[in-house]
Amino acid sequence: MARPRSFDVDAILDKTVEVFRSRGFEGASVTDLEKATGLRRASLYGAFGDKRALYLAALRRYDSTRAARLMTEISAAPTGRKALERMFDLIVDEAVSDPCGCLMSNAASENSARDAKVSVCVEAARRRIEGGLHAALLRGRADGTVKAPGDPARWRASFMPRCWGCALWPRPAPPSPTFAASRKRR
Repeated sequence: MARPRSFDVDAILDKTVEVFRSRGFEGASVTDLEKATGLRRASLYGAFGDKRALYLAALRRYDSTRAARLMTEISAAPTGRKALERMFDLIVDEAVSDPCGCLMSNAASENSARDAKVSVCVEAARRRIEGGLHAALLRGRADGTVKAPGDPARWRASFMPRCWGCALWPRPAPPSPTFAASRKRR
C-alpha cells in the first residue's frame, strides 16, 4: 500500500515550472527537478509519472495561475482600453524582468510541433489569452475607449502574435533597454 503524499502538489509544480522555464524541457534533468523540489526521483515519478508528465502538469499549473492573474488584472481595469494596455504591460513587464521568458511561449517554440499533448496545453493557453483580449476589445468598443473598426477577431489575430513575440523576446538574452522603454511610449 502506497503511503499518502506528504507534500503540496501545487508548491512542487511551482518549483518545477521555474526549472522548466530556466532550462527548457530538454535541458532540465531529473537531478535539477529533484534539487528544486526537494523530492527524490521516486516521489516525483510516483506523483506525476515521468518527466514528460511532470512537464505537462507544470504547463497546466503555469497556465492556470498566470491566466487567472492576467484575467483578474484586465477585468479590474476601468475601461476596455486600459484593460488592453494592462494586458500588454503585464506581458512586457514579465519579459523585461525575467530572462527565462514565458513557459508557455517557450513550450510553443521548443516542443509543441513534435508533442501533441504540449500542443494542446499551448493551444488552451492561447485560447484563454485570446478570450481575455477579445473581451477587452469588445468592452473598449462598447465604452468608446477603443476605436477598432471591423471585426474584433481580426484585431485579436493581429495582437496575439505580438503578445507571443514579447513573451519570447528575452530568450536567449535579456531584452534591451529600448524594449523596456517601448511600453512607456504611449
